Amino acid sequence: MNTHDDRHDAARILDHEYDGIREFDNPTPGWWHAIFFASVIFSAVYYFFYTFSPLAESPEQVWKEREVAKFKKLFGAYGELKPDESTILKMKSDQNMMKVAAGLFGQNCATCHGTDGGGINGFNLTDDKYKNVANLEDIAKVIAEGRNSGAMPAWGNRLSMNEQVILTSFVASLRGTQPSNPKSADPLEKPIAPWPDRMN
Repeated sequence: MNTHDDRHDAARILDHEYDGIREFDNPTPGWWHAIFFASVIFSAVYYFFYTFSPLAESPEQVWKEREVAKFKKLFGAYGELKPDESTILKMKSDQNMMKVAAGLFGQNCATCHGTDGGGINGFNLTDDKYKNVANLEDIAKVIAEGRNSGAMPAWGNRLSMNEQVILTSFVASLRGTQPSNPKSADPLEKPIAPWPDRMN
């Protein structure tokens, strides 16, 4: 019996040899091939479904849905916010709201104002000189209505009121910070009084 097994094994030894070692014909098992081909088929179906199917949600859509859920949860404790000085100051002191607002600023405002508010083609938001703002409520108006014939776009129809309010608070919080490359003040910008340091 051993002789038969030895002959059988010898017949399975291939001609390929390297460094005195000859290769044994030992193919991978069928279950391995089944898993491999199933993975290939699954990846092809997955790619075409998430790339071309109208039923598939893009990562951006999933992210937006999660953001909406997060906003609802955070805003639920406050209800509908109003863009008045008291509310703006209240949101400015809420660290959770400011984290959400920082995300809004990064998505919508950083292209023009810089990630740290120092200004690129938009105004520097960190100094004490402003063109269209004299108080906190003016920031909310600029965000909602825009300025300079669309150079500063109106966000009133793009962001909810709550988003506008917390974004206002975040912009106000940038004042007095130190950006990496602050833009020089525009000649039309004028110094304004400090923000109120507490709610009425």
